[in-house]
Amino acid sequence: MTRQLPDLPVTAALPHLLEVLDRSNSAVLVAPPGAGKTTLAPLAMLDAGWRGEGRILLLEPRRLAARAAARRMAALLGEEPGGTVGYAMRMESRVSARTRILVVTEGCCRG
Repeated sequence: MTRQLPDLPVTAALPHLLEVLDRSNSAVLVAPPGAGKTTLAPLAMLDAGWRGEGRILLLEPRRLAARAAARRMAALLGEEPGGTVGYAMRMESRVSARTRILVVTEGCCRG
């Protein structure tokens, strides 16, 4: 499935990022704040063959940022958080069996 992503500064780097991740299990994406790293890169990775049925985990240090990133990505897909994109943090989550991108904070999953 091809997604129409917004044209932000990081958009031009996404094909190369996906190529690198096809060959290796790690990559570093460097761009200034607001370039689209947090929202566009995970969405671009959704259809990557190496992802299989697994989830993409995105670590955000702040609760507000985690919620905002998940809401933005879900909106770009025409969804609400808890569908393809969800989030989990201490005492709050929006996740389902359909969730493929999960935005988490450091304290989200402690027992």
